[in-house]
Amino acid sequence: MAIVLDGTLAIQRDEHQRISNVVWFLYGLPQASSAPEDVVFLGESFGQGSPQMISFDLDGEEYVVYADWEAVPDRENAAEVCTFYQTYGYVLISALQEDDTVAANSSRVEWLLPVQYYSDYVTMVKELARAV
Repeated sequence: MAIVLDGTLAIQRDEHQRISNVVWFLYGLPQASSAPEDVVFLGESFGQGSPQMISFDLDGEEYVVYADWEAVPDRENAAEVCTFYQTYGYVLISALQEDDTVAANSSRVEWLLPVQYYSDYVTMVKELARAV
């Protein structure tokens, strides 16, 4: 079972209004001894019209964060984000990592990581099954 994180997705655009960068700002990530691994982006997490998501493994735990476009006026951003990940294949994660040793203390970390793009969960499962 994955741990669902709270987060915000930020889109940066160039002078032609094309996406130049996508940053996932995550909250509640624990201190870790390594960078995330096995990063996956799903264009639709549970089927047509469902939120987009990234998931990754960090120190033996699976984490997930969702981007739900249903509640925002710029729903066309969802298709642009998919195209961005299909084209570039990297995800930028920025996080505040909580430190249990000092109350209210956290540190900011950033990782630029390769991401595997899948249109949806069923497609991911089929492709992973073929790879075995």
